[in-house]
Amino acid sequence: MTASASPPPRAFVLGNFVQACCWQVARLPAPGETLQAHGFHKEAGGKGLNVAVGLQRLGARVQTLIGCGQDAAADELLALLATEGVDATHVHRLPGPSGWGAGLIGADGHNTIAVYPGANGLLTAAHAEAARSAIEAAALVYGQFETALPAVQVAFEIAHRQGVPTVLNPSPWQAPPAALRSATHTLIVNELEAAGLLDAPALLTLAVADIARAVRQRQQALAIAWPALRRLVVTLGARGALGAERGDDGGWRLVHVPAPAVDALDTVGAGDGFACGYVTAVLAGQALGTALVWGNLCGAHVAARRGVLDALPFAAQLEGLLAGPWPPPEKLTF
Repeated sequence: MTASASPPPRAFVLGNFVQACCWQVARLPAPGETLQAHGFHKEAGGKGLNVAVGLQRLGARVQTLIGCGQDAAADELLALLATEGVDATHVHRLPGPSGWGAGLIGADGHNTIAVYPGANGLLTAAHAEAARSAIEAAALVYGQFETALPAVQVAFEIAHRQGVPTVLNPSPWQAPPAALRSATHTLIVNELEAAGLLDAPALLTLAVADIARAVRQRQQALAIAWPALRRLVVTLGARGALGAERGDDGGWRLVHVPAPAVDALDTVGAGDGFACGYVTAVLAGQALGTALVWGNLCGAHVAARRGVLDALPFAAQLEGLLAGPWPPPEKLTF
């Protein structure tokens, strides 16, 4: 990353907000079992909010569309966005409570999470339409499925028609409608989501090279189902990330970037950290392999720390991570 006299790129994030409450436990409980927690942490959360704040910290000018409630949690959200410098023009206070989330985090860093969407589910296509000018002026639009699907779909359609790149993290996984698939340029999925996307349940047990082969074998069907898709990124946790890029000739090239070694304390939000690093690299004009490196570094930075918002890196921290040793991209050929 180098300093530039030009203004930073603008990202529009289809956000969501949950007041996240996390308990640290020695291990995740079995069904019906009650365990005593040894730690507790509360912070503003939500996949879209995490990415909006993370991108802003890494140098993008961010606008976000979020639905929050008529409660104290929403007051805290607006104060946070103001502190971070995120444009809250399209944050809407809607009837009822804001979203809430509960997470259990084991000593090994693994977690289980439940989320009540609250006001996030009240966003509509009209809210996205009202943000048309901001979407059309963006350098990139990012969305995920903790935001109401109609708002995500309309925002992506607006961006696609304007030629603005769109990046979708379809989490929590659900089969997207055809209109959204036709307006999505990049997909970021984890292994579980990739198994649903590729209709390949065995994917979770495969080695990286075999996952790449599964992507290659399904590339034609993927191109038909997702006609605007140019990139597929599969995050693999401690194994790094796999990227597939579709060329003008319709062929796909694949690259794998191993993850940096890290002692994971809390994997909640690591995927959002990855998305922040990846999107920042894309906004900077970096190639796919480099974008995967930036994503891995930011994801590992989050996983090595407790919480999410406090763990999301700033631009100077990413500079430091890039200066250190990190695993290089590996091109995969078959």
